[in-house]
Amino acid sequence: MMRVAQLVAPERLTLTNRLLPEPGPGEVRIAVYVVGICGTDMEFYSGRRNNGYPFVLGHECAGMIDAIGADVEDWSVGTRVTVRPNFGCGVCSRCNEERDNICPNSRGLGVTMDGCLAEFIIVPARYLFPLPDGMDFETGALIEPLAVAGRAVRRVNVADHRRVLVLGAGTIGLFAVRCAVLEGAEVTVFDPITERLDWARQFGAVCAVSQEDQLNEHVGAGFDAVIETAGVCAAVPAAVQRTRPGGRIVLTGIPMDAAQVETRWIVWRELEVHGSFIYDAADFACAAARIQEGSVKALDLATHRFSFEQVAEAFELIARRGGLKALINVRQEDG
Repeated sequence: MMRVAQLVAPERLTLTNRLLPEPGPGEVRIAVYVVGICGTDMEFYSGRRNNGYPFVLGHECAGMIDAIGADVEDWSVGTRVTVRPNFGCGVCSRCNEERDNICPNSRGLGVTMDGCLAEFIIVPARYLFPLPDGMDFETGALIEPLAVAGRAVRRVNVADHRRVLVLGAGTIGLFAVRCAVLEGAEVTVFDPITERLDWARQFGAVCAVSQEDQLNEHVGAGFDAVIETAGVCAAVPAAVQRTRPGGRIVLTGIPMDAAQVETRWIVWRELEVHGSFIYDAADFACAAARIQEGSVKALDLATHRFSFEQVAEAFELIARRGGLKALINVRQEDG
């Protein structure tokens, strides 16, 4: 048997027992050590998104291979890993183009299938990523959100769009700030939650503001690029309004409602609008390398840590915006 934290109704998480799963061909079983709570988890927790109940949340995780199924090569029990939690079908044209992040048949941990807030999970071996030597599980669980941010910045192309505005200073936004600074960008950040602005400055933002009028003082002729990470409808027209003619907008947030945008401004200014959806294997490798070399201090954003028994308390805290990144220690590492 194993324990899982399952969402049984909006804002109601309970710990329960389930049968220990066995890996099939091409799969491995992971003993989960650490899980991070992110904005997608909170959408399900609040009831704004619903895959039915009970449902297991979580997709930012790190752990250790516990068992290996048939036909799995190059992996062994005891290897420390994290997971790319969006599983492409492997046979469609997008997967064949190595763009499995936009596979129309993909399955996602904690999104379309039960997630990693469990003592053990089963994942396809091809979606494992080894933790670098010496990296602890808490840090390993943060590779996934950093990879999201890194991909968004890559789509900006900072070499041609140096003056960058980041809308939203949650975990993804702050990681985007740091990645853009590392690429040579001059970054301004907007977030109405003033407590997050110090983090933005620590991660290299030259300007961080919480009021619209303050932001407008820095717009000038418009930003070369805007990265939207807030996941709210109002952020999309805000991005259009503040991008210079010929500039680029990269959207990473996924608001549940339709955004109202005056497309004429996109046409008149010849703006480039790009979606950026999660990551690929190269984004994961880049994120891990940046953490390993020390250029991104990922654990600085982990404001709260909870035991598995405290999982409901953790979600309640984040729902009240009482912290930035909460980590759940599903089990403790020996030693």
